[in-house]
Order: sequence, then structure tokens, then C-alpha cells
Amino acid sequence: MRRAMKVVSIAAATGLATTWLTGCAGDVKTEFDKLDAKEFEVVYEVTGSGVQTVTYEDGAQGEISSKDVDAPKLPWKKKATMKGIATSPSVSLILGEKGGQADCVIYINGKEAKRSTAKGEFGTATCVAVSPAGKDS
Repeated sequence: MRRAMKVVSIAAATGLATTWLTGCAGDVKTEFDKLDAKEFEVVYEVTGSGVQTVTYEDGAQGEISSKDVDAPKLPWKKKATMKGIATSPSVSLILGEKGGQADCVIYINGKEAKRSTAKGEFGTATCVAVSPAGKDS
């Protein structure tokens, strides 16, 4: 009797797992694909003085790549269109040997998402924001 119950339990568990994997897993993948396709607008901004280098993530043509701007004219601004739930817009700056003070800011869909400040010789500031793709709009 116990052996029969074990066989029935294993068969039931296997059936439930199969149903879940073939039914629910497809729904999860479809939902992820929808979220991963969502586009959003990013604006990077750097203000202040003494900035030697700005590095940012660019979303041109749906591809993410890191770009450097040496001795940027301030205020510096860059717009990008990004997409995907796993995308993390980022911008960082390095001050020169004479120092200064500068802010980096990330705006996503027009709202400030992250801000950081660098001060002094070779000071650094980094901003990393979360993709809004998984949030309800």
C-alpha cells in the first residue's frame, strides 16, 4: 500500500511539474520579453568645474556600450534611448589634478533617478540607475 502511494505521489508531482513548466513558464517568458522590450529615455548631465573625464552608457540602436568624453565642456548633457529590464544607465566623472566640484545626474523619462557629487583633486562621482521597465507606468 505504501509503495502504491509513493508511485501515485511521484506521478502527481511529475504531472504538476510538467504542467507548470509547459504552461506557466511560457507565461513568465512572455512577460519577461514584454518588459525587456520597453524603451525609456535617459538624460545624463554633468555640471560644475574641473572635470577631466566623463564615462557613460550609450543605448544607440538598442546596444549598450561605454563611451568616454575627455575634457568635456560644462555643462555637459547626453540623451539616449535605452530598453530592457536589465539595463542600468550609468554615468561617472573624474576631476583633474587641480580638483574642483562637479555633479552627475541621471534623468529617466524626465524624472531625476540618481545624483552624485565629486570634490577635490582627482575626485570621482558615479551614478547608476535602475531600469524603469519592470515598474508600472
